[in-house]
Amino acid sequence: MALSFEEFRSSLLHADSRQELGIQLSDAEAQQVHADPQASRTWYDYWVTISQQATPGAAATAATAAGVTAETVAFGGHDFAQTGTFVGASPAYGGMPTASASGATDGDGKKSRVGLWVALSIVGALLLIAIIVVVFAFSTARHWTKVDVPEKPETFHSEEYETGLYLVADDGVSPCYVDQDWTDCIAAMEAQYAAGCADVELVPAAVTLCAQHRTEIDRMIAADSEGSVVASLGDFGHLTRTPEMATREVSNEDYEPAVTHEAVCYLGFLGECE
Repeated sequence: MALSFEEFRSSLLHADSRQELGIQLSDAEAQQVHADPQASRTWYDYWVTISQQATPGAAATAATAAGVTAETVAFGGHDFAQTGTFVGASPAYGGMPTASASGATDGDGKKSRVGLWVALSIVGALLLIAIIVVVFAFSTARHWTKVDVPEKPETFHSEEYETGLYLVADDGVSPCYVDQDWTDCIAAMEAQYAAGCADVELVPAAVTLCAQHRTEIDRMIAADSEGSVVASLGDFGHLTRTPEMATREVSNEDYEPAVTHEAVCYLGFLGECE
């Protein structure tokens, strides 16, 4: 099998290709050889030499001629001893790491990755817990109305006012006098009635009093005759009318509603809680 140097180097990166070429290197070792052009050239020369030999003895002779002895390359294991010509031929390569060194390198990498995953897992768990707490807080939040300034109740004061009805009082002193012309006495009684009872709405007691005066006047009119005079005075006197007054409660117009706002309480202790 004839391979160019570059094809040989590329084959080092594939385990199946190395097996077919008879190159016993681990993946890590093959990658280090591939990364070092001088080491790759030494292995290529070695492979070319042994691939052209038909017997084990000749192969050993050829390997010695190429600067790689059986002790130099341990095909059955991972150790790669740098002795003789091979070391001198590839100083930049510096030899393959031993099994213990390679294991330590892989172990450190694995430990770093494990530590990273642990840290990420802890951070993820904390974020998940925080999200759960926030969702629970909002779903169980209690909304209530908080009073910032209490309500100021309305106050009242008392005041008197006219009801629209009228009171009528009779002083008991007749507007007439003895020997007065009967017709003139009737006129005096009519004047008192008009001043006290006419054209207004009266309270019940005044209605009764005015009705009595009206009846008396009508009687006197019926008894009137030419030349009649007043012989005696009755109980009907002067009438006085006054508006009826009452008391009521009037607002001072000082009511002020409470000043409030909507408050929210989370988890029983965050935000505005009662």
